[in-house]
Amino acid sequence: MKVRKRLATGRRMRRGFTSVMAMLYLVLFSALSLGFYTATTMSVQISKNERSMSVAQIGAESGLRYMRYQMGLINVTVASGGDLLTPVYTALQSSMSGTQNLGSDSIAMSGGVIYIPSSNTSHFITSDATTGAKFRIEISQVGTQIVLKSYGQGTSSTITRGIQLCFSQAAHASAIFNYGVASKGKITTAGASYIVGAPDPTKGSVLSTDAVDSTPIIVDGKQVSGDISITNPTGTVSYSGASIGGTSDPAQIPNHIHIGVPAPLFPTVDPSPYINAATASSYGLLPGLTKQAAGSGTYAGYYVNCTIPPNTNPSFSGTVKIAGVLYIKAPNVVSFKGDTTVQGVIIVEPAATNDPVHNQINFTGSVAAKSTSTLDSTFGTLPSLTGAFILAPGFATNFSGDFGTIGGSIISSQVSMTGNAGGTIQGSVICLDNNPMLVNGSADIIIASTGTSQYPSGVNFGAYYRPLPDTYAELVP
Repeated sequence: MKVRKRLATGRRMRRGFTSVMAMLYLVLFSALSLGFYTATTMSVQISKNERSMSVAQIGAESGLRYMRYQMGLINVTVASGGDLLTPVYTALQSSMSGTQNLGSDSIAMSGGVIYIPSSNTSHFITSDATTGAKFRIEISQVGTQIVLKSYGQGTSSTITRGIQLCFSQAAHASAIFNYGVASKGKITTAGASYIVGAPDPTKGSVLSTDAVDSTPIIVDGKQVSGDISITNPTGTVSYSGASIGGTSDPAQIPNHIHIGVPAPLFPTVDPSPYINAATASSYGLLPGLTKQAAGSGTYAGYYVNCTIPPNTNPSFSGTVKIAGVLYIKAPNVVSFKGDTTVQGVIIVEPAATNDPVHNQINFTGSVAAKSTSTLDSTFGTLPSLTGAFILAPGFATNFSGDFGTIGGSIISSQVSMTGNAGGTIQGSVICLDNNPMLVNGSADIIIASTGTSQYPSGVNFGAYYRPLPDTYAELVP
């Protein structure tokens, strides 16, 4: 009987031990399960945060790439200082407003900062609808540089990544001086007129960027020695009995006519280098038109670094010489009716608007134009400002007499050469506005163009902004 009692007691002890062990394992597995759950939850949260940061980084980088494209696309006035931000704001508004990227939002400028989109920091541009990547841009000016900050977000509004990059201004280039004659308007040649490149016939080329007229160029004159180009992809070139591109063969002429070519940038004119140089020279820049001593007595009228005040409408007759800078203020109709020699450059004030009726420069007599490089040292730095004869945006320039040799380009809002006008132009003829250009009568234009290897002084094609790679930096939001 005692033996059975001890056996029963032993069995009860073993069952108690097993229960304790089961409870221990239950507690252990519960703790492990809770730990695994916590670790899994933390991993999911960390993964979600990392994904949000990655998407935000992608959004910021997308914004930076997008704005690099936009900053390289804009065209602003060349400047080395002052207010650079306002022209950038205006250019970006023009190129981005109403686009699919910006949608119904807008670009704002406030407190010296450009905000894209708007100044509401909750507004973003979506770069990837699938991942939710989006960005917003802030642009400011520091010294002579533009500072661009791109902020990116994903689906989480609490996680933001930022990138900063600086931009500097760089001048645009253009192939327009590869053309002998280029105009934004319609070009017509008629009568016994010639446009000839010499010594290179291809320099006698003609370009029209008129996108409205269905026939931007009509060649009824005798010859265009270079090729003819129009930017209108649906436009045509009319010609009759003319030699074009060195051939009169009707089967070969179409090889020298180019339709739908890319439009080159047309130049903007800044007369300030000439005004500053003339003001600082030994003669200064006179406040009004004043006749100088004739010197050798060869000239009936001798004018040095002169200004023609607005509404003066002077008419020069007899034998006249202009030395240095002739600065014409608008409105004005200026006529040269005798034998005129220009040793220098004719410029107009930059505020002149396109008005070929009230703003004119007319040469009805003969004219010879010598480069500014032929001036002596008393003209200060003027001799170094080469390449231009007439820089007259807003004005119509008309030739009806013999113009001999002209030592620089003619850049005006409208140009016509009629009657017996003829001579050699050591540069190009460029019409800046959509006004008709006529070459008629027995006008012979010989183009001795320098091409794009040398732009005239005071002429530029605007500027864009290029990134400075060594300024790249990630921002702490």
